Amino acid sequence: MIYTIRNEVLSLSVDTEGGSMVSLNYRGEERLWQGGAAWKSRDVVIFPIVGHAGEYEAEGATFAPESHGVARYASFRFIEKSADKIILGFTDNEQTKKTYPYSFDFEICYKLIANSVTVTYTVRSKSGKIPFYVGGHPGLVAPKGEALIEFENEEQPVMYPLGTGEGASIGKIKRFVANKDFFRQCKTLQLGNLSGGKIFAKTVDGFTYAFKSNCPVFAFWSNEDGGEYVCVEPWWGINDYDGAPKELSKKPFINFADEGGKSFSYTLTIDRD
Repeated sequence: MIYTIRNEVLSLSVDTEGGSMVSLNYRGEERLWQGGAAWKSRDVVIFPIVGHAGEYEAEGATFAPESHGVARYASFRFIEKSADKIILGFTDNEQTKKTYPYSFDFEICYKLIANSVTVTYTVRSKSGKIPFYVGGHPGLVAPKGEALIEFENEEQPVMYPLGTGEGASIGKIKRFVANKDFFRQCKTLQLGNLSGGKIFAKTVDGFTYAFKSNCPVFAFWSNEDGGEYVCVEPWWGINDYDGAPKELSKKPFINFADEGGKSFSYTLTIDRD
């Protein structure tokens, strides 16, 4: 089922199937990629695995997770809605236990404030402490599949190339152009060790998307062969890689939550020149 919240600037629609955003409209103009041959999704709720992970071990058994985990395939329940906020959730079940053995409650809250949407994920264990990754994957409309990525602060990030856990310093950086040629070279750019300042994605049609989060990794991606979108992805985790620890609880950037729960959030602001 689709639920919609709105204010004077933004209209946001989310789907209980997968819990993700399916429309993000700024003053009457759709700014969320609406899917297509280049990428069928529009946004993905990532939990408890980031990316295309290999087999991992947990609770004395071996599991083969699906891409980005179980949340994207789950049917969320409606929890709460007001004019500018909606909360959805799902809990472990027979299907999730096939690839993630833990008992949990997962909630996602979307809240509009002027021209911003804040997305908050909350993970609660039902028994003991559980390990997991979590994150977002919004596809933002970007003509030609291109955006100028600018950092609020001059950064000295660590880059984590796909397939390896060896982070590499890339020196000081303030901006770069994310386009199809760029993604043909790097596939997915994973950057850590950021200052926490805003990250801007500026499009050729005059829109600016600004991300703010304390997540340890931001990923940048678009299909190199097509699609007029760019994804800026706040991750509390990282893609699996050759040589990564098999035990889930020992993977880099892993998070833990107990019965008290733990929350993670990012804010996406949309503006136009």
